[in-house]
Amino acid sequence: MARAHGNLSLNWIRNLASRGANESMRRKRAGIYHAFRTALVLGVGLIAFMGWFLVDRNESYRVGSPSPRTYLAQSSARFVDKSATSEMRNQAADQIVNVRVRDNRMTQAVRERISELKESGSLNFAPPRVVDVLNGVSPDVRERIISTVIDVAEKNYDKSVSWTEQTGMIWDSLRPVDIPQSEKNIAFQLLDTLLSPTVVEDSEMLGRLRDEVSQRIPSVVREIRLGGVLVQEGQVVTPAIAEVLRNQGYPDAAMPWKQLIFVVMFAFAWSHWLTWLDEKHENPLTGKELTYVTVILVIDWITQRWLAVWDIDSLSLLALAGWLFMTVPMTFAFHVTLGGGLIGYLLAFPSMTSVITVGCIVCAVASGASILYLRDASSRIMIWRNIFSLGLCLTFTSMFVRWGLNLALNWEMLGFYLALSALWSSLVVAVLPLWESVFEIISPLRLLEMSHPSEPLLKRLQLEAPGTYHHTITVATMAEAVADKVGMNGLLVRTGAYYHDIGKLKRPHYFVENQSFGDNIHDRLAPQDSARMILAHVSDGLKLAGEYKLPKGIKDFIAEHHGKTFLGYFYNKAVTADKEAGGDGQGIDKDQYCYPGPTPQRRETGLLMLADSIEAALKGLKNPLAGRPELEKMVSDVIDSKIIAGQFVNVDFTMRDINAIKTAFTEVLMSMYHTREVKPIATEDEKTEASGGQARENQPAAGGGTPEGGDSALGARTEAVGEDKDSPLADKDDDPARMDEDTCVLAAEAPELGRGS
Repeated sequence: MARAHGNLSLNWIRNLASRGANESMRRKRAGIYHAFRTALVLGVGLIAFMGWFLVDRNESYRVGSPSPRTYLAQSSARFVDKSATSEMRNQAADQIVNVRVRDNRMTQAVRERISELKESGSLNFAPPRVVDVLNGVSPDVRERIISTVIDVAEKNYDKSVSWTEQTGMIWDSLRPVDIPQSEKNIAFQLLDTLLSPTVVEDSEMLGRLRDEVSQRIPSVVREIRLGGVLVQEGQVVTPAIAEVLRNQGYPDAAMPWKQLIFVVMFAFAWSHWLTWLDEKHENPLTGKELTYVTVILVIDWITQRWLAVWDIDSLSLLALAGWLFMTVPMTFAFHVTLGGGLIGYLLAFPSMTSVITVGCIVCAVASGASILYLRDASSRIMIWRNIFSLGLCLTFTSMFVRWGLNLALNWEMLGFYLALSALWSSLVVAVLPLWESVFEIISPLRLLEMSHPSEPLLKRLQLEAPGTYHHTITVATMAEAVADKVGMNGLLVRTGAYYHDIGKLKRPHYFVENQSFGDNIHDRLAPQDSARMILAHVSDGLKLAGEYKLPKGIKDFIAEHHGKTFLGYFYNKAVTADKEAGGDGQGIDKDQYCYPGPTPQRRETGLLMLADSIEAALKGLKNPLAGRPELEKMVSDVIDSKIIAGQFVNVDFTMRDINAIKTAFTEVLMSMYHTREVKPIATEDEKTEASGGQARENQPAAGGGTPEGGDSALGARTEAVGEDKDSPLADKDDDPARMDEDTCVLAAEAPELGRGS
């Protein structure tokens, strides 16, 4: 009871520590993501501001100032020349000087006075002095003067606008009348008081009429031809020219606050999307890897912005896609290339809507085509050729879109794009080793170099632990073949397999593949010492990996290829020894016989674990497998034992994946491990003796196996290493060594004694 209580307390402490570690890891991860997002947003904002401050502010046009350079049309367009249209309409409106309307009330009053004068000769309207003069003349003169007044008044009573105009009009009317001047003077004075201005100027009507006339003038439409000169260097930029330049996408010298805010907000949202994607991935990027992504993004953005000063689309998206698709997970690389490339176009051509449209399509094509062009790379020349092919694809995409949108397009542009494709392809290949060294990333080139037999660690394995080297070659060949069949990264699996057992270099003679025949050092060691030496090859391997600066992705294969496997053979041996010494075997700490883990965290390391275990099972067979069914059963037993032991709780293997892996291993092993049955020529006596002994051959062999290998390969493997029926490889329900899988995974690792896998 006390022991059970102690175990519960220990488990509680372990669970508490595990939760604390997970929370600490979560907080650390959140801090890494926060720094990544902040770096991206600040980078975008700083590049946008510095681009304006260093370039646009000094080299862009200002209204009313001479143009700093000659601007050419980026696309054909038709636009309304507002300045010319306004000038023509103003000229038409100016033709209308005034609008006059008749004052009906005043006109009626004048008409009534004329009527009274005509009918009754009333001079009530005339000044007294004029009436006195008129009364002093003879009746004939009086009648002639009044007749002249009436005649002139009836003709001009509704034509005057002002008194001045009325005076001139009266004299103009009197001048041809054949009467003396003295009489004309009297007639003028009578007319000047009889008539009054009856036409007034209407300013409101004048405005409406001018507007109506100006609107009838059609707008002046100008046509801009592709490549045409919009404004010459040194020419004063008028408001009309400035509007044309803005429509063509040329920014002015003013701070583009709208574009700056937009691109920063876009980067903010996009950076959160990237961290969400990475968090969902089974193997998230490290802080160094995220820093690497940030660095190459900033390089791409600065390059785009710098070359945009000369209106050049730099195609630096090629370098971004080339580096990303060869070093980070494909899904993450796709989204970084798509969003990062688009941000590059927004930074480089913030006002050129047409160029940004081309950029959106080019980024989409680059992200999708990179999956096809950059997924295979077995040499530097292949990488160069693939990136150059991607450049050709982007070149023709850009030119096709420009042709469809009627944008600038010429043969010089084609040659320039081809030269850029070759340049970026060469730069990607040349700079990739620098990224690998600084940020500890893994590219196909580095994997190829690391898997070469001349590499220092592999050279040491060949010389100091040849048996282990042969084992790694076999496991690597098998694992890579299966990885290629099930869609994993075969090159990564092969390279990881080459290095997974480098820890055995520290004590190679503790592993039987490096021992001489008949001399097993474990026969002379206590079981706890043997277990400690065997388990240490994982930690020793990680130390060697650190000394030789192996990338983290390869270190994962070293740390995870055994997971938390339990060394049941040595544990049972220790329990037996303790009982023989008079103990009860309860004092043996099982944790001392478990690999530290972790269990595989990604599909590739999980696949290596299976390849390592299956190869060990084959090496442990007493009798060769008779055919495909037995091979399938052996593969299935090994894989099922790992699943039952909980080794793949952190790997997203589905049942379909497991079945595909089993089938792939079987097919690979059928081609790698095969036997040929040769029937010797026997005499009649030998045939009789053979047939008589058939029954004996069909009896179960020691350890539960049959000569035909009818029992599982795991059972044969157990027998080969001398484990008893209580080994963890036996039925789990009868296993006295079974323990909590949260602290140690159940699976026999007898090969650590037999082969040291």
